[in-house]
Amino acid sequence: MLLFSLEVFAQAEPEPLLLDKLSAALAAAAIGDGMGAPVESWSPKAVKERFPNWDFDRFLPSTKPKDIESGKGKGHGRFTDDFLEIEALIRVYQTHEDHLDAYDYAELFMKEMTETKVYVPERKEERYPIDRPAFWPERYMYHQVVINNADPRSSGKGNWLNNGFASITLPTGAVNAGDPWKAYDEAASMGIAHTESFALEAGAVNAAAFAEAFSKDATLESVISIAREVAKDGTKLALEDALAATDPSDNLATWIKKVRRVYLNYSQIPPALLKEENPEVPHQNRSGSNVGRPSRIGSIENLPVTYAALKYGQGDYNKTLEAIIYYARDCESISLVATGLLAAIHGSEVVLPTLWKASEAENKRNYREMARAFLRTIETIHHKDRARLDRRESILKE
Repeated sequence: MLLFSLEVFAQAEPEPLLLDKLSAALAAAAIGDGMGAPVESWSPKAVKERFPNWDFDRFLPSTKPKDIESGKGKGHGRFTDDFLEIEALIRVYQTHEDHLDAYDYAELFMKEMTETKVYVPERKEERYPIDRPAFWPERYMYHQVVINNADPRSSGKGNWLNNGFASITLPTGAVNAGDPWKAYDEAASMGIAHTESFALEAGAVNAAAFAEAFSKDATLESVISIAREVAKDGTKLALEDALAATDPSDNLATWIKKVRRVYLNYSQIPPALLKEENPEVPHQNRSGSNVGRPSRIGSIENLPVTYAALKYGQGDYNKTLEAIIYYARDCESISLVATGLLAAIHGSEVVLPTLWKASEAENKRNYREMARAFLRTIETIHHKDRARLDRRESILKE
């Protein structure tokens, strides 16, 4: 039986490749954020006990009693501050219509966080993103660059606490699609207003990976290769060790244990704690740790886990998502980046349509329209890049 008429096929316009990739990446990022949110900061054991053998074609429900009672908060696909900040960064690019540095980021990103009301799904009402409330590091940035008028190039603080910047550089990768090194440099340049040291490095590496993933001929292997190529210092060492420890044939519990053990070597906890079977990473200034201090040998946990999960999943969206959620800890941020990268590589074909539709309904967003509007800005920036390159070329020819 012919399910679609020839007339319908004739009227259908093929979608630009980058638009499909960008739409899918945004949808996957929102889905990943919403999927992991109810169990953020949990241990793998706690997630497995609460949600054994979960079928990831549906969202995890709320877990906090107050959220269950109110119907608000985390759960059922409602995304958190990670995706709200991706949206804010997209709006910054749309306002500026060019590449960003620390000064642009400090001024325009803070305006988007504090002066533009959006629908905040967890609160089910329109709010300024910073009043969600945003995580402490973003509020610290507000104090630094708005209240204290700090130099944007030295205002960024935070490492262990501030995984946030690492989760939001998808737009920078999209603006620099096909040029990972430019994406890396831009993220590092603007992000210094937000954070520092290896937290900044993680955001720059992820921007480069997204720039590669959005390219026409991207593969899982090429994206992981770019991340390895651009990463510096402890971030690079942690990434290499996590990838080396990852065997896709391992069962999930074994993979989680191996990768967690790798990360602990770069967590800056006291050596004595490394002797324990499953040590927890203490907060700053506790247990004699150096956690969160600027470091050439430290790494945030999210980055090595992201790429280890991608290797473990071998391009399988569900396997990758499942691995990250059961890895637990900061799983909503990790799954946002990892599944966002998979969708940027393969396009909409890898994202489950029912999850896409449910996420848009719960969060009151249209990811394809968001991507379509952002793509116009990306094209504008590209035209400016071409004009600048033409000018340089004319100088070299004279």
